Amino acid sequence: MKILTIISDEHSYQAMHFSGSRYAVTPNFDKLASRSVVFDNAYTPCPVCAPARASWFTGQYVNRIGTWDNSTPFDGTVPCISSWLAGHGVPVCYFGKTHFHYQGSYGFTESDMLGFLESPDLGCYYRDSGKGRIGAEKRFEKIGIKEKESFDDRVVEKVLSWLDENKDRKDDWVLNVGLLKPHFPFYVKKENWDYFEKLITSLPEGVLPPYTSLNEPLEFLRRYFKADLATEEIIRKVFIGYFASIKELDDQIGQILQKLEDCGLRDDVVVIYTSDHGEQLGYHGLWWKCTMFEQSARIPLMISHESFVPKIVHAPVSLVDLFPTLCDLMGVPVYEKVDGHSLLELLVHGVDFKRPDFAFSEYHAHGMPEGMFMIRWKNYKYVYFTNYEPQLFNLAEDPAENHDLVKEKGHVPQVDQLLEEGHSRLLSVCDPYNVSDRAKDFQARMKRRLGLDDDYTLERSWGFVPRPEYCGKDEIWKKEN
Repeated sequence: MKILTIISDEHSYQAMHFSGSRYAVTPNFDKLASRSVVFDNAYTPCPVCAPARASWFTGQYVNRIGTWDNSTPFDGTVPCISSWLAGHGVPVCYFGKTHFHYQGSYGFTESDMLGFLESPDLGCYYRDSGKGRIGAEKRFEKIGIKEKESFDDRVVEKVLSWLDENKDRKDDWVLNVGLLKPHFPFYVKKENWDYFEKLITSLPEGVLPPYTSLNEPLEFLRRYFKADLATEEIIRKVFIGYFASIKELDDQIGQILQKLEDCGLRDDVVVIYTSDHGEQLGYHGLWWKCTMFEQSARIPLMISHESFVPKIVHAPVSLVDLFPTLCDLMGVPVYEKVDGHSLLELLVHGVDFKRPDFAFSEYHAHGMPEGMFMIRWKNYKYVYFTNYEPQLFNLAEDPAENHDLVKEKGHVPQVDQLLEEGHSRLLSVCDPYNVSDRAKDFQARMKRRLGLDDDYTLERSWGFVPRPEYCGKDEIWKKEN
């Protein structure tokens, strides 16, 4: 079996034409979806880059491996897709962004332009300070016309060349491709900017007040990212840049898919497309990612191969499911400590009664003073905050998540029953207070290790990037570099 996995950065499930976007121009994603098993309820295990990618590559939740934030990237110490498969005779190549620790070891057979994390994001050490993020306003400014070749352009060139050079190989292989788009900064081709500037002349519902689903910790997050600075014109520019970036990402996906055709590999290669998390894009008055709302937490996941009948699978799934799925596809035993569940039964039959009926996500990073956890099951989304009231949404009746049932209806029997169902699923994964305490304890120790005080700046250079703690089911051990 040959497998090509493409993981982009910050691509919401909703931001494709076939999934209903009024702005997205995505002919290549649409074509891939028509050939794929599309998981339309796929969720990130954590809505921020480094933790999400760590969970994807290890098949384990953030609270198990301790990659709490963008200061604590995965360092290869526990088995991951590449080291595990390579140990069973399957070569794994990687080109592009990883957001892993720059000093780690990952067992790649071949790699280039790996996009490691080489400096900690200090915001996680000031989660409960109430201060706005230093430089948050610059994100609204970094939008404009692309004037030179991008990182993704070079990665795609490498991928196309590699496929040409390896098209006649008879052995199994896995090629992982990490792309930066559509993550900010949104520097795009002029023709794409001009097209979307004409297309996006007004703003959709949900990005302007009132924001009915904000509670105290989400208001905290809103202040952290200085959301009040986002005027209507700034929001429109961000929409233009984001959807122009998605158009360019779609073009690059098209180049890779065409190369598979040209090399005679289209029927031989399993193609997997996904993203680490979505983009909040101003909905609910919030920005970047870092939330459990659909724009941020729900991601694309498409798997295409001639042996799988194209279909839409509604079962909730997660990035942690990809590690065991690749093992099954390759006929390799699954590492016993993964939290994910193979998608093979869903790929073949569309149903799998043995897997959990929910997807789980968690967040312990910048801007959020408490642990935030999500359970997505049936028609419902349960969002639990340590030390705050939980939220509950009925996505079938309220897909925009404007009506928190706890806030609007209170603790009536029907709501309490659903809260109990959501919380029992959460407890089957972890104790949220224990997890939140461990995250805060680790971050406090790393803050001291870095010598930080309350007057930090982002301009300092760091020779130390924290390594995570690793947690087994029956024991916890902590590591400091």
